[in-house]
Amino acid sequence: MGAGFIENILRSQNAILAGISNTLSASLLAIAISTIFGILFGIILTYGNKYVKLPFRLYVDIIRGIPALLIVFAVYYYVDFWLRAWNVNLPPFTAGFIALSLNAGAHVAENTRGALETISRGQIDAGRAIGMKFRQILLYILLPQAFVRMLPPWINIMTEIIKGSTLLSLIGVAELMLTTQQLIARYNDALQYYAFAGFVYFLINITVEQIGRFAEKKMSRGLNA
Repeated sequence: MGAGFIENILRSQNAILAGISNTLSASLLAIAISTIFGILFGIILTYGNKYVKLPFRLYVDIIRGIPALLIVFAVYYYVDFWLRAWNVNLPPFTAGFIALSLNAGAHVAENTRGALETISRGQIDAGRAIGMKFRQILLYILLPQAFVRMLPPWINIMTEIIKGSTLLSLIGVAELMLTTQQLIARYNDALQYYAFAGFVYFLINITVEQIGRFAEKKMSRGLNA
């Protein structure tokens, strides 16, 4: 990377920082929403009756079988089409993090279900035997154990959200990838700018992984204490 490239990066730092900010904002919103609803849906898939489970099972199976790009386009074009009938405009950024949340939420739900089902049903019976209600059993016995088992695949899902945020460039969100493409169009040096963008994505993902591993160790120690 030559001096000219570095000068161009410094000259475009405001656009680059705005792109990184949009990438982080969309990713963090999608991580929060998909985690909250994914855990809730996973609990329903594990302990709900078959009639309650059905719509959530359909959601998980359908979304997991559809490419993330198709979900982004479906939310941006189809949902926006119906909202316009109510004079509501769906901004690209909002459509983007909703699509990422829908996609990741299905994977979190399945991850939660799998983790909960590895816990012995005998622990539920033991909790009931000492007078605990199912809500208490869930909060104090089942979920703490499930969270430790969920964390490694959850970290993978979160890094996929961050990488998937690049798809938002296709609906006009000025995240890091679109910003990179604009810099390439301006300065005509694709290799260096894509390498730079890749390095930034790597730093973001490695940070998420390290935070997740730290949380996993803390939770494992808490359970073993």
